[in-house]
Amino acid sequence: MATTEPRVDAAVLQAARVDLAVLLRAAAAHGFNEGIDNHFSLALPGRDDLFLLNRYGPHWSEMRASDILLIDYDGNVVDGEGDWEITAFMIHRGVHRARPDARCVLHTHMPYATALSMTADGLDTRLGQNAMYFHGKLGRAVYGGLADAAEEGDRLGASVAGGGTVIMLDNHGVIVVGSDAADAWHRLYFLERAAQMQVLAQSTGQRLVPAPEEVAVHTAAQWAKPSSMPAQLFAAERRLLDRDNPGYEG
Repeated sequence: MATTEPRVDAAVLQAARVDLAVLLRAAAAHGFNEGIDNHFSLALPGRDDLFLLNRYGPHWSEMRASDILLIDYDGNVVDGEGDWEITAFMIHRGVHRARPDARCVLHTHMPYATALSMTADGLDTRLGQNAMYFHGKLGRAVYGGLADAAEEGDRLGASVAGGGTVIMLDNHGVIVVGSDAADAWHRLYFLERAAQMQVLAQSTGQRLVPAPEEVAVHTAAQWAKPSSMPAQLFAAERRLLDRDNPGYEG
């Protein structure tokens, strides 16, 4: 993986790196990570040919801006030190290519959502208010093994091309996309909460009570209204890191 000179504004690059480092540390704080595996990416603002990806090696709780690689679609490291992991590159390149509007792409094996990806019915988007956030915006992709080749990355990218914001990866985990870091984080957070509530409700053994279809559609539309909620939640996560786990800007 060759390294070339940076071709972007340094301030824009640093701000994007910090956002991605915040995402990774926040995910670790909530238990969404899987050791040093899984991966987040962020298309560089103003560019459609470069994206940021966490390098392989650091634990998410210790991820810093300097651990974020800027890479092109050929896999060249344009700026940064370290190596990307093969499945990370293939998945994120595939999704960014298929959905240029998906500026931020998050892939996790977070426990509750992943548990539901192993069930025939998956997440029921009529069961709870949080789940209704994803009503009509949820897709599924069958498992095809480790995404260590371009074909598998492109296949997973195609699963997002239809406009969904969440893809449940059968037997695997989830892909969540957003227009920026805050938007993607908001969806990831509420997806795992929705999945957790469903698993807990199912564990009671009692009959579940889904909302009527028209109510689910209405609630999804309410969730979709422009709002400052994603930005405020992301800012709150950053304040928590400033208090409990600073150093992500380095």
